[in-house]
Amino acid sequence: MFQTNNLQAIESAPSKTWMWTLGAVAVLLGFMVTGTGCQGDKYYLGADARVSFSQDTLWFDTVFTSIGSASQALRIVNESPGRILLEDVTLEDGNGSEFRVNIDGIPGPSASGLVLEEGDSIYVFVEVTVDPEDVNLPFIVKDRIRVTVNGFSQYAELLAWGQDAFFHGSPGGLSTLPCNDIWSAQRPHVIYGVVGVAPDCNLTIEAGCAVHVHAGGGIYVDRGVLEVNGELGQEVTFEGDRLEPEYDDIPGQWGIQVDTLIQTEFGVAQASILGGGIWLYGSVGSTMRHAVLRNGTIGVQVDTTGNAGGAALNMENCIIHNMSGIGLLAQGAHIDGTNLLLYDCAQACAAFTVGGRYRFTHSTFANYWSDGTRSTPTVLINDHYEDASGNLQIRPLTESRFLNCVMWGNNAGLQDFDELVVDLEGNDNDLLIRGCAVEMDDFGAADWIEESSLDEAPPFADVFNRDFHIISGNSQWNGLGIPAGFPFLSTDLDGLPRVVGSAPDKGCYERQ
Repeated sequence: MFQTNNLQAIESAPSKTWMWTLGAVAVLLGFMVTGTGCQGDKYYLGADARVSFSQDTLWFDTVFTSIGSASQALRIVNESPGRILLEDVTLEDGNGSEFRVNIDGIPGPSASGLVLEEGDSIYVFVEVTVDPEDVNLPFIVKDRIRVTVNGFSQYAELLAWGQDAFFHGSPGGLSTLPCNDIWSAQRPHVIYGVVGVAPDCNLTIEAGCAVHVHAGGGIYVDRGVLEVNGELGQEVTFEGDRLEPEYDDIPGQWGIQVDTLIQTEFGVAQASILGGGIWLYGSVGSTMRHAVLRNGTIGVQVDTTGNAGGAALNMENCIIHNMSGIGLLAQGAHIDGTNLLLYDCAQACAAFTVGGRYRFTHSTFANYWSDGTRSTPTVLINDHYEDASGNLQIRPLTESRFLNCVMWGNNAGLQDFDELVVDLEGNDNDLLIRGCAVEMDDFGAADWIEESSLDEAPPFADVFNRDFHIISGNSQWNGLGIPAGFPFLSTDLDGLPRVVGSAPDKGCYERQ
């Protein structure tokens, strides 16, 4: 800091010394303004300084059956109105990555201080080596290249197939499967993005298949047919693609998500449309037998499907659990189901909405969700929706029957809360709930519920460990005979005889 005595000293000094001092100050100030004193070394420092990538995602789609490598190039272009300094070009996972990079001739995992003239570019060469037999390797190997300019970072995604598997889909949207495709259990199947079954085509998934779905992905059946042909002891499983133990019970890992832009009163905003991990639209005749779906957002979604000739979806011996949204979502659909176990969903285990036809026997809907507060019932049935103009639209509920089912949950003891909610604006003559165990405080004068136990907690074997077998010998947990025309199997979810004694039990398991 300059002080008075310093100024006095300068004033009393010989004139040549004084002039030399001013010259030195001028040189110093010039250095501070230009950076290095050379006009050519100035950089564009605007907040809008940006680069572009030749590809947003560098996708290595080679499927390795033995140890192998693949390489690709990524071009980084200066889109700014002037010279820029690349403060940082980095492979985010560093030396721990499965990928290796060479940045404009500099071995990675990072480089800094690179200069790009306006419109100029550099190349980053990327190589990945995969050992498909490495059980610790994920199905999908990922990393990112980070480029920082003026404190702002942009990213290019790196993606490669990992463990030996059948891979379906690709980055960036919907991929259509081959018509009448068959998935065998020879290796796991991995879905990246949304894979679609085209109109009038089939997808058959054979017994024992393990299907792993990456975040945001799923199977979309557009007026086609899905056949899941699991067997007892060789179930078809659907879950996320993260294999680490810490992901074993995390919900919301997979399920169709489509990001879009919407106009709001505050301007344009990004919104996400969530659909079922398995989403059927406009199709008839799909089947799911001995399937297990876990850790997704919405397990199965069925929209506006089925006709008088048959159900859109027939489900037998299936388990859906630990969903961050809804286990089974139906919207104006026709579904038949028996020996189903749906449990632990952040919203409803099953939502049968916007009318339709639903016929279920010997199914257990048990919602003991513990990862946060749940404000929705275990089972919802309704026949209406509100359109964009705020008008109520009613869609009829037809021939809907629930027989020998259990509908319960951990909110059963709450005041003014029902685990079964029936919200009908139209005719309720075509709904029947019979021989069931349900939690419902007040159903008024409704004649659609018969011979059912209300507000009597089912004697499940071990709720804490999610064992929903009935252990009481009390005959109150016996169900009723099976009327003709209902879906019925001679065995329960365990494959044991369904009828032991005079009448079958309520729920998906039979006491032996």
